[in-house]
Amino acid sequence: MIKCPRCFHDLPEDDFAWTDTGASEATGDSTDNRIELDPVASRYAGGDVHGRPVRSVRRPAGADHTWTPIPSEANGIEVCPICHYELPPHWRSGEATRLPMAGAPHTGKTVYIAVLIKQLKKFLAHSEAEITAADAVTERTYAATYERPLFEQRGIAAATPAAAVAAHQPPLIFAMGFWGDRQRYLVIRDVAGEDLENADTGGPSWEFFGLAHAVLFLFDPLRVRDVSDQLLDLVPPTTLIGGDPGDVLRKVMALIGAGNPKIGLVLSKFDALQALSRVEQSSWGRVMANPGAAFNRDPGLIGTEYDEDDGILLHAEVVSLLQRLHAGPMLRTLRNPVTGQYYENRFFAVSALGMPPVGEKLHRSGISPFRCLDPIGWVLADGGVSRS
Repeated sequence: MIKCPRCFHDLPEDDFAWTDTGASEATGDSTDNRIELDPVASRYAGGDVHGRPVRSVRRPAGADHTWTPIPSEANGIEVCPICHYELPPHWRSGEATRLPMAGAPHTGKTVYIAVLIKQLKKFLAHSEAEITAADAVTERTYAATYERPLFEQRGIAAATPAAAVAAHQPPLIFAMGFWGDRQRYLVIRDVAGEDLENADTGGPSWEFFGLAHAVLFLFDPLRVRDVSDQLLDLVPPTTLIGGDPGDVLRKVMALIGAGNPKIGLVLSKFDALQALSRVEQSSWGRVMANPGAAFNRDPGLIGTEYDEDDGILLHAEVVSLLQRLHAGPMLRTLRNPVTGQYYENRFFAVSALGMPPVGEKLHRSGISPFRCLDPIGWVLADGGVSRS
């Protein structure tokens, strides 16, 4: 059953809702153009949402699956009956992978998402497929918040706005073409680190974590004092250091609650750790200089699908690195708080830029992504998305 791209709840098969966009072009009939506070949408958005009134109707008894009350696209837009979020055209006939991304502030989520979409475009092009924005909101948001600051202005994108200041950022909804007989979508919820650190995370606007297909959690190695001290002369200094990743991860686990998504723990800004290979007479230098390590090679755009064997090897190596980073307690956090069982999990190492930025500007070497496709490849593999 297809899920809503915002609240991640199942769309009820027999319940429909929509808003009118204006006068019908076919009949000239006027529609309700009032703009008013939508309390349902506001609860799920984490802030006030205003829009046209929402109409609801239930499928009549005995009607088959082709029955729909939605007006023509000329004057009606279907919305989720649960949270009132606008659905892309033909959404109910597709299938969506739902993916929140979380982390402490300044862990690199915004830059990672900007680069990830570019990498997915290249990956899918090999199978004559493409990834495109599925709605106008995604097109505008990705261009303004992710693509333009990094690829045009050559700077580090600003952090995701906190819901304490405004409503949650709308989901990024991307169409990936038909895989098998259904249109496939990728839905990314970019969650502000400030919200996970400071804001009240109760209520319907946070339920999507427990209903996700997978959750990616980014961990910044520069938060570890031993690492940052050894990098003083190797990596340009930055003030953009995130908060305590352990505290934020524990809050994410609490938000997941009784849900059962896969958990991907992503060691971000991995170029900083790779720089340790240049530290002479250092235990970190010896570890990071290992030429046979999976974390020193990137099969990203070479294969036709996610390489499970390579992923398992990298997972073991990243677990070992996290233990050296004194992040062992974080590894024990990945338990379902209701059942006590570990969530299905996989650990990754990525660098969106390839080289540390200089202040808030890109390194003169430009952008050279490293293993950015691994986490999304692992998530999408369940749905049969590959280039083969």
